[in-house]
Amino acid sequence: MHVHGRLVSIPVKQALDWSKESLDQGSHLARQAAGALDREPIRAYAILPQDGAAAPLSEFSQSARIGDADRILGETLTRLSELAGILVVDDDLARRGDPGLDDASFVDDRVIRWLDIGSASNELTHLIRIGASGYPLNAFICHSEGGRAAGLSAGPLSRPDVLRLVSEVRVIIHSIFDAESFLFVVIDDGYNSIFESLTGPVASQTANADA
Repeated sequence: MHVHGRLVSIPVKQALDWSKESLDQGSHLARQAAGALDREPIRAYAILPQDGAAAPLSEFSQSARIGDADRILGETLTRLSELAGILVVDDDLARRGDPGLDDASFVDDRVIRWLDIGSASNELTHLIRIGASGYPLNAFICHSEGGRAAGLSAGPLSRPDVLRLVSEVRVIIHSIFDAESFLFVVIDDGYNSIFESLTGPVASQTANADA
């Protein structure tokens, strides 16, 4: 059954609980990125069914059955490319030493894939889909204060490389609803202005808010 979806704002506390659990299951990069959730204000958005009915993100047994979530994801990433940067995906499937990883970066034995956010939307969506089995999906949009975030070099990333990436995280992306849809945790005003243009203004909420 195809259910049309839409990008909407959601309660920050619900998003943070999900995000922290997902990041905790990821690589050293993902676990370090959890520190970005302490920045304020934080806003959260998700691709939900058009009618607004949706189960809590924590209910794995539920499925939103949103057939066009990938399309909305691609359209959202295309809009976010207005601010430049890179899309970084923490691959939970591949491991260092697997074949076909000549262009990949590594944090310990974990595989890190990336693309310029200005790449074609289908390429960005494909990168997110091939880099995760569903749970956890930990992906990041990174952007430096000086403009475009530097791309990653192939091979092992140093601890300073990881810390630099973490400092440049502006949006965190996770899968929800049996990996059929997506959650966005936004920790930057510039990127949030784009989300607001796609969904309408929402009140900012701090990381400690109960709403």
